[in-house]
Amino acid sequence: MEVEFQTTHAPKRLKLSTCTVDIEATPHNVLLTVIGELDMGDADRVGEVLAEAAQAGKPIVRVNLAGLTFADSSAIKALLLGAKAADDRGVAYEIVNPHSSVRRLLGVTGLDEALTVIDEPESVEGPNSL
Repeated sequence: MEVEFQTTHAPKRLKLSTCTVDIEATPHNVLLTVIGELDMGDADRVGEVLAEAAQAGKPIVRVNLAGLTFADSSAIKALLLGAKAADDRGVAYEIVNPHSSVRRLLGVTGLDEALTVIDEPESVEGPNSL
């Protein structure tokens, strides 16, 4: 099942057995938000989606991992599959806001140095926000 990455106003949701992947395309990037746990049960499919996102014709693929509470070696393989596909097409590939447990895994494997990892503050709304 191929996912379409056309620019839309509403994200698409891909529900898998242990995680959910929200997909939002804009004119300039594809944002994939992975929520839940990513292990060998869903890692191959998530890797395919990440690779497909790199082929969508957008200059940036952003993978938000703030809601990914568990990842194992198969999750690392999925992230690397997406990174390789992006590199092959000259697309920027960014890991955004990895959950603390995932950040530890990225550090132990050295991927925090090999991939672009960005910590962005959560959007704050209210009377004191800019």
